[in-house]
Amino acid sequence: MSSNTTKPSSRLFYRTGEEVKLGDRVRMKRFLRRDLEGKVCYLPGISPRHDELEYEDVKQWAIRTDDGSVYPILYDPENFQPPKRIVFVARTDDQGLQPSEVLE
Repeated sequence: MSSNTTKPSSRLFYRTGEEVKLGDRVRMKRFLRRDLEGKVCYLPGISPRHDELEYEDVKQWAIRTDDGSVYPILYDPENFQPPKRIVFVARTDDQGLQPSEVLE
């Protein structure tokens, strides 16, 4: 018997068509500077709510780089998809930020 439970979708997609998921290893390409690597650590509607990333009418998704810095990005999937400078590298099972974590 198969279970038809579907996980919530981020509704965000990399330029390759791959859906953005928690724990995704990504590379952020930067002009005239070294690229940064990190993991998708927060997705609204999927991650436990974090008050620094969702407040009033603002929703953001976030990437935590290998140095521990968190980069919030506007979450508005109907109007804004991840920029082409954010490149999918690999899928991991890291579950990201916890609601009590302080952002660096």
